[in-house]
Amino acid sequence: MSQDRLNELNQHVSEAIYAAERTADQNSVEAKEAYLKVSRLEEQIAELVPASNVQGAIARRGAVRAAMNAGDERRAIGLAATYARAGADETLTRELQELLKP
Repeated sequence: MSQDRLNELNQHVSEAIYAAERTADQNSVEAKEAYLKVSRLEEQIAELVPASNVQGAIARRGAVRAAMNAGDERRAIGLAATYARAGADETLTRELQELLKP
């Protein structure tokens, strides 16, 4: 794992979250796209950091939560299933499933 790449992604996630939160009340296409961007960036972090690492768990929850906020339930379900199969512990798996509830 490249720490520089991880730092870069974390910066992008912070910026994307800020943009998504600014548009969240609008329930617009722009808001949904902003949350999808957050989900994709968090997914990239999850690919770099194991689920057993606090930052890896946060990224996995963030990817699923942002996908749900974007209204992309299919993506959220797919990510949660992938993370459960790829080594998320029971607690994280349960938390991811909770995020899928409306």
